[in-house]
Amino acid sequence: MINEQLLTLYRDFYGDRISEVIPCGVVDETVYSRVYPRIVFILREAHMRTPYNIKSEWTLPKGISRNVDIGLTGKPMELKYMRTWKQVGVWAYAIIHGFDTYNKLKKDICVAKGLQAIAMTNLKKTGGAAASKWREIRDHAVQDKSLWQRELEIMNPDLIICGGTYSHVTGVLELQRYPLYEDNSRKYRYSTIDINSKQCIVLDFWHPNNRRNRQSNVDVLRKLMELIQKAELLEG
Repeated sequence: MINEQLLTLYRDFYGDRISEVIPCGVVDETVYSRVYPRIVFILREAHMRTPYNIKSEWTLPKGISRNVDIGLTGKPMELKYMRTWKQVGVWAYAIIHGFDTYNKLKKDICVAKGLQAIAMTNLKKTGGAAASKWREIRDHAVQDKSLWQRELEIMNPDLIICGGTYSHVTGVLELQRYPLYEDNSRKYRYSTIDINSKQCIVLDFWHPNNRRNRQSNVDVLRKLMELIQKAELLEG
């Protein structure tokens, strides 16, 4: 099981510091194993100080999964907890099941199905504040490089979406950056990386909590995926 492998990885890597860790992983392993593309979101850090961690068997995927179960019934998810993850669910659903207007994609049932199919990790595994400290995150990305490289091998994605972390990820992994699309002076790039002997796409995109127009985000993501598919960058 993917999440069990990740928990073992965290215990081995952090040792006595394990109580500081907010574990990441796959939301629904059954769904994740059968979808294409398998998507991993790499974000910055969990923006909270929490007493819940690996010792209490609480993980970020479990918190998200609780809301997925609510959303699949058509009931509203927890607004505060889901502020970031709602957008992740919208983007994942659109990539896997097909693009539509944001107003349709933001329905809880769509968000829940999108989140069911993702995996996620943070460059910094300990909790943070409302605003990320970039130098601190960069330091963690460098120090924990072998950890999140191994995480990616275990999760075995086809597509990695860097939510505001592309420069850190590609810089630490020394990946070549290629231009993909430009919109209103914002340049979107991609990289490729071999994971488990197959090519995986690393995509430069917005953090899910960005304050841009939500429909604009969906429109740009649609364009990026069209260009990726046209160039046959994904192997599936």
